[in-house]
Amino acid sequence: FDHYQGDPANEPLAIGGYTPLQKVYAYEPIPAELKPEEYKYILGAQGHVWTEYILTPEHMEYMAVPRMLALAEVLWTPKAKRNESDFIQRLEKEFVRLEEMNVNASKSLYQVRIVPRSVDREPGKIRITTSSAASDERSVWSTPRSVLQHVEDRFYISQDCIISSTAYPNAHHHPELTGDTSTVTFHFNKATAQKITLSEQPHERYAEGGAFTLVDGISGQEKRVNTEWLGWRTSVTITVDLGSEQDITSLAIGSRNETYSWIHMPKRVGFSVSSDGKTYRSVGSATSSTTTETWRDEGGREQLRSKSPLGRQLFSTAATGRARYVRFTVEHPGAIPEGYPGAGSPAWMFLDEVEAR
Repeated sequence: FDHYQGDPANEPLAIGGYTPLQKVYAYEPIPAELKPEEYKYILGAQGHVWTEYILTPEHMEYMAVPRMLALAEVLWTPKAKRNESDFIQRLEKEFVRLEEMNVNASKSLYQVRIVPRSVDREPGKIRITTSSAASDERSVWSTPRSVLQHVEDRFYISQDCIISSTAYPNAHHHPELTGDTSTVTFHFNKATAQKITLSEQPHERYAEGGAFTLVDGISGQEKRVNTEWLGWRTSVTITVDLGSEQDITSLAIGSRNETYSWIHMPKRVGFSVSSDGKTYRSVGSATSSTTTETWRDEGGREQLRSKSPLGRQLFSTAATGRARYVRFTVEHPGAIPEGYPGAGSPAWMFLDEVEAR
């Protein structure tokens, strides 16, 4: 329960991960590989609330409630009788009771999740989809409003904008229940929403959204969450078809530096361009800006640590000339060096938005 449960932009700082209430309710405490006669050995389950990022009791309540209610029902109710939609409907009444008890319960359940989708027949355009557990009204708007194209109950964008949405759970019966406003900022460049191919697919643990995550107009933020980053434990080559031959002045790709979570920056990124998608010419490369310093821990042992700022790092190069295809050859950093958490294990390499300008 120390994972994010809603859009990180609207949530207090957490350790990472994404565990919404629906995922908790879908949890099955009896492993599928057990035989029926072994079920009796599963005595229960527990939800952890690690507190490295939690500073107050109110914050702790926010992380635990209502997810602890979902876990309780999973453990106390036979699987055949569990019903997520019924649970969410009953939860609306519980929120009223929790407020009367001054419990700082999270209403992230009612956040509208704003998800960008590719439009295969119209590269360069993004379809905006929304989802929420709210049973009633939902409002969607953008800044500037004229950017949001509304076609047959579908919303599309093709230039920089901010999309916001608010859900009102059962507004007729419980007008006091209002979900937080979700906001996503989109920045377009020549590669945004264009056709993209990968030489290696991201690891299944960090693959949400697939390759489109790298061209969806959303840059990974300081609060790391799986929906904004793709993760590899190997090198990968990324190719984007810009749709037509265009003037290119610069290329860039975002990477994550979070060594305490085993996430290290690429060893090197090579940039190349092509007019026909077959013959590529190199236009530059960038290496990791990480430098290290030696320090001694409390036990007197020598350790290494990164002197580069944590968070999103940009690998970029100037590129002149015209091209239709742009390619990013991203080299995996290899094993984690001694002195870092996870030393000797393959590092995670996290990538987000690619840019062509």
